[in-house]
Amino acid sequence: MEELFIGRQPIFDRRKQVYGYELLFRDGYHPNEAHFESDDDATATVVHNSMMGFTLDELVGGAKAFINFPEAFFDPRIDPCFSSHRIVCEVLETVPVNETTLAGIKKLRQKGFQIALDDFVFKKEFIPFIRLADIIKIDIEGVKPEKIPLLIERIRKVANTKILAERVETQAIYEVCRDAGCDYFQGYYFAKPEIVTSAKLSVSKLHLLMLLRKLAQENISLEDLEEVVSQDVGLMHKLIKLAAQNRTVGMPEFETLRQVMTLFGLRRVQSWASMISMNLLDDVVPEVFNIARTRAIFMRLCAEHEKLENPDSYYLAGMFSLLDVILKKPLLELLEALSLNRKIVNGILREEGEHGRMLQMVKSFEQSRSESLDQVYRHLYVRALKESHNAEALL
Repeated sequence: MEELFIGRQPIFDRRKQVYGYELLFRDGYHPNEAHFESDDDATATVVHNSMMGFTLDELVGGAKAFINFPEAFFDPRIDPCFSSHRIVCEVLETVPVNETTLAGIKKLRQKGFQIALDDFVFKKEFIPFIRLADIIKIDIEGVKPEKIPLLIERIRKVANTKILAERVETQAIYEVCRDAGCDYFQGYYFAKPEIVTSAKLSVSKLHLLMLLRKLAQENISLEDLEEVVSQDVGLMHKLIKLAAQNRTVGMPEFETLRQVMTLFGLRRVQSWASMISMNLLDDVVPEVFNIARTRAIFMRLCAEHEKLENPDSYYLAGMFSLLDVILKKPLLELLEALSLNRKIVNGILREEGEHGRMLQMVKSFEQSRSESLDQVYRHLYVRALKESHNAEALL
């Protein structure tokens, strides 16, 4: 297992803010399976990768890291070698309830770790675990929607613990779980477009579309871009802050917007301005922007690595790939309104050409099926995650 990568899935609170990410072990063999000798090996690999190969900040930003822990890790004689305030220890469903595991869990709680029960099924023998758990994870796919409130009520009669609904893949299921009292939600329901074809765009979204149309012009001049950006003080301020973060040794201090454009180049500033503009909307789940931003950065990094023409066009393709989720309109309609290069449009809509190949690649990381990719792309993805987190702090 020389080539390893940690997949991750977002976990949201009731405000649709990211609470944490579950870190998933993956090796280089099969799409959605991890091949290892034991659960202990799998967890050791995740912990090693997250503590040694990557930093937690690179993998989860400021959020919690949920990691599956098998029976051997709940031995009270073992002392964890990582920070308690960042880790949520998930107790696998295969961990038996006995004196040793109960003592181990109590010790972890005393040290400040949060405890989550993974793939929970209500059985009387698990009641001691329920009373020690901070979070109980329920696989929603295995429960009929009408039974979800009853299951949650049954759990909370034993202990007033937080409930996390796993595999929430549609808005409808999210609403059922939310109304039933779930506290956290894991899944990609938030990244699927809710198309409202009959509704008009709000003023803020219409303004965004008009701004993006100007920013995305393939033949835009330095003067035109400067004029567009300078008309929005907030956009200009954030653009210069982002440029400052990317300032390299030897670059002079910035004095004007024109200087920033000259130093970083028209295309780079054009793509940055598009990204910042999209983040100005306040009625979209923030993680959607995070994914779009990570896609954009990763695709540009890959294009640069492969020495492809116009790497910043790949940035735009990644950034605009979730435009339908953000504006709640059909993607084709939105892309046509932006008058984008056909290569970018076909890459987003049909995953054709080099832009499409890059988009497929970044989606494979999001869906934890990246094991067939060369290690260099895995490192580029981690770099994109880090750059995306850094950019988020400025926006």
